[in-house]
Amino acid sequence: MRNKILMLAVSAVLISGCQSTPQPTQYPQLVMGPRASNYLQIESVQQGSSGDLLRAGVRLHNRSSVTRDLRYRFEWLDADGFELRGLAARWELLEMRPQVSHSLDRVAPSPRARDYRIHLFDKNTPARETNNGSTP
Repeated sequence: MRNKILMLAVSAVLISGCQSTPQPTQYPQLVMGPRASNYLQIESVQQGSSGDLLRAGVRLHNRSSVTRDLRYRFEWLDADGFELRGLAARWELLEMRPQVSHSLDRVAPSPRARDYRIHLFDKNTPARETNNGSTP
């Protein structure tokens, strides 16, 4: 009987230790799709200015052993958090060679841009799995 109670206690501790709590992301300005997160390693995120325009960038590393096609876009936000629409927010495609780092950076299309998000999705991720449903 004592062994059963001990086993139950140990099992309860192990089960509670396996539950995960959501961790805040290290880079809140990145929106990463589930497939891309399997092979992308974020090396750094940069932010600065180019004159009176916001500039943003990310350095990515393809951890996989095969070439991957990454869809990405920069979303520029005004002071109220609304997206500044335009050509700058279009989806683009990057062929990522295996085990190689790549840099993406853009300058905001308007001085009204105060913040940004960088969306990173695998080319084969269905549009319904992206946050805004936009297609490349």
